[in-house]
Amino acid sequence: MPFGESVVSTPSHCPFCNTRLRVPDLFPLFSLIWLRARCRYCKQPVSWRYFVVELITGILFVLTGLNADSLLQLGANVVLVSSLIAILYIDLDHYIIPDELSLTPAAVGLGVDLYRLTFLHTLPPQIPVPWFGGGIQVPVPGSVLGLVVGSGVLLFVGWVGAKMFHKESMGGGDVKLAGTVGTYFGLSWHLLTFFLVSIILGAAVGITLIALKRKSGRDYMPFGPMLVVGAIVVLLWGDVVTPMVVNMYSIN
Repeated sequence: MPFGESVVSTPSHCPFCNTRLRVPDLFPLFSLIWLRARCRYCKQPVSWRYFVVELITGILFVLTGLNADSLLQLGANVVLVSSLIAILYIDLDHYIIPDELSLTPAAVGLGVDLYRLTFLHTLPPQIPVPWFGGGIQVPVPGSVLGLVVGSGVLLFVGWVGAKMFHKESMGGGDVKLAGTVGTYFGLSWHLLTFFLVSIILGAAVGITLIALKRKSGRDYMPFGPMLVVGAIVVLLWGDVVTPMVVNMYSIN
């Protein structure tokens, strides 16, 4: 995606000799080991990162399946996890988050929520309208609220950072990604936990890199990977982590 290549019309190919890869070349994990991390055709070395990504993907798919409460939720969560894995590595390499990877799972999250409201007759949150003294409440899908609040929080943080440091401090891709995660968690404590985990992780990584002199306080560090880890932690272990966060901050 960062190089403008299609992920649909162009089959998998060697990045060095452009030879189309065949079935024996594409078995996850096993093909790379069997070929000793070299292209079968031009013998150029292949990065072990392919192996790591495939391994992480498999593990996360299994954990996602174990945590899903229905086939509908499983399908939606797999779309989100797949996108998050790609976002992690693309943002680390190129400091960008392609819209296709954030907006697609957002559409899925909204769609699943609307399906439940329409066909499973779940009840949407009731939002009071302030202009009427709170006497009138409007039903709003939780995914929509999560989208607005999730993206709004990072949009506000970016605005404050720009005012303080006189430069862009939060990319638009990060804002969209936070909104996407919000469509899955809705306006719940899980959304708060997602932000706290991401911020704490970002601070820890930043301080460590500065201490090791790998980065300075003025260097830009992508926040997308922190959001990815925060989303995966809450998606898979939110039932354990979120109560801990709520108790830690004495939220009643």
